Amino acid sequence: MPTAQILTIGDELLSGDTVNTNLAFLGERLRQLGFEVVRALSVRDRIPEIVAAIGEVSVDLCLVSGGLGPTSDDLTAEAVALAAGVPLVRDAASEAAIAAMFAAMGRPMPDINRKQADLPAGCDVLQNPIGTAPGFAVGLPRGSYVACMPGVPREMKRMMTEQIEPRLRRRFALPDIPRRIYRLIGRGESAVAVEIEPILAAARARSPGLAAVYLHYRAATPQVLLILEGLAGEGGARATEEELRSFDAPFQAALGSSLYGIGEAELEVRVLDACRLAGLTLATAESCTGGQVAARLTAIAGSSQVFQGGVVAYANGVKTAVLGVAEDTLQTHGAVSEPVARAMAEGARRALSADVAVAITGIAGPGGGTPEKPVGTVDFAVADAEGCMHKRVQLWGDRALIQHVAGIVALKLVWDRLVARGLARVCELDAAGFSGDRR
Repeated sequence: MPTAQILTIGDELLSGDTVNTNLAFLGERLRQLGFEVVRALSVRDRIPEIVAAIGEVSVDLCLVSGGLGPTSDDLTAEAVALAAGVPLVRDAASEAAIAAMFAAMGRPMPDINRKQADLPAGCDVLQNPIGTAPGFAVGLPRGSYVACMPGVPREMKRMMTEQIEPRLRRRFALPDIPRRIYRLIGRGESAVAVEIEPILAAARARSPGLAAVYLHYRAATPQVLLILEGLAGEGGARATEEELRSFDAPFQAALGSSLYGIGEAELEVRVLDACRLAGLTLATAESCTGGQVAARLTAIAGSSQVFQGGVVAYANGVKTAVLGVAEDTLQTHGAVSEPVARAMAEGARRALSADVAVAITGIAGPGGGTPEKPVGTVDFAVADAEGCMHKRVQLWGDRALIQHVAGIVALKLVWDRLVARGLARVCELDAAGFSGDRR
């Protein structure tokens, strides 16, 4: 496998002002392409530090993000030119593209932005159709190929997928690495390992390719991802796609209902896709999560085919007036209770004319808990034409984590309801599995 390094640049990454999501994205893309990422680091906006970071490790590829802006602390192009032993030159086509971008926005271009067209001599310019900073790629004297992208995540992602990845496929002999992702909710990482490791150990004896299969555990509360990759083993043998699929049945048998999907598609995509295929509409009634479930659903293009809407019934008065929860029920049982959760789900289904509705009411904290209902107590209900089911869950963590986990658990309960009705099943689905309109 060709080797790679990821370099992210910016004082804000080291001070904690900005979360470095670019590193995670680039690492995943490189892994899927067939690179072995041997190093990742972040440095300040300082020319000596950038030059040293690029030249310290001998790798086939160095991906760089950040430092391509117009201000005095944007120094990546100058640093890479020094590392490559070439001068900076102004690229006329890039300068014209920057001017055109400002004209399209109806704004005059500050002269300072012309600096973004100063690139290492002889570099391969990478177009940026959604920003002013062009990227560039250049070879270093030691043989490394360096590709530089903006630090703005949406610009970086588009440049990586549209500009850099095609170049990498042409430049490097990239191995085809079979990969399979198993998605779980309801079991911790260690509990999953106890079930999975014996299955994997038994499989390794079946072929040289399976002997080299690599298993990653990726925990992202409340989810656990199992990622199988067919890396090269003795004699270069790799597991085939068919061999990786052979794990589907034993994994499902071992993991039961905690396994909800195989492939790239997230839970919300699978819920929407299953509802669409079954001809069902969906609604939400949220209290402690404040609309997080609705936000997750509407982030998916095409969700309007399925999702009717949501009610954020934070105050008891809204629960009563909009969802029809009886005041006596609230006074007798409290807002966080099974009867209120059921009434919220049934009320949302009725008010929003939906086939299925999920409701959440809980205590996210840090205050509001009691010995009977401590912080983290969350009641869920899912209502449909066949009735209404309820589940109480005790969650742990701070307010943000409780809200986050509650939103995902709610979607998992909708999924479980669809599975129980024979309307959904564990299957392979990629991230684009839900093909709807673009609203």
